[in-house]
Amino acid sequence: MAKDTRAGSKVRGDKLPAILMASHLLDGDTVFLIKGGWTRDSREARIAHDQETADAMEAEGKAAAAANLVIDPYLVPVELSETGHPVAKHFRDVMRQKGPSIHPDMGKQADFGPIA
Repeated sequence: MAKDTRAGSKVRGDKLPAILMASHLLDGDTVFLIKGGWTRDSREARIAHDQETADAMEAEGKAAAAANLVIDPYLVPVELSETGHPVAKHFRDVMRQKGPSIHPDMGKQADFGPIA
């Protein structure tokens, strides 16, 4: 039987602040939880600064997964850049946040600019 939760975070230390990241079920793109839905732009992601908000965001992610909107929603610990945008702490999530690493002229990097 498959587990419905992701294995522990790869990030050591503080787990907050955090954003909720998932894969969109129909197009496979990485998406981020915002108030009232999902976005491809991580700069708009809802940020959990406390455990209560993080738990509520996880519950929203599980509900979206149950409704077949997204798959594999999980909290991603972030640091806030000078502009206040969330930047993932773990390199795997940074790559998912940026988009294709070999084509900066495509995907999120081209659509939204640098994440920092």
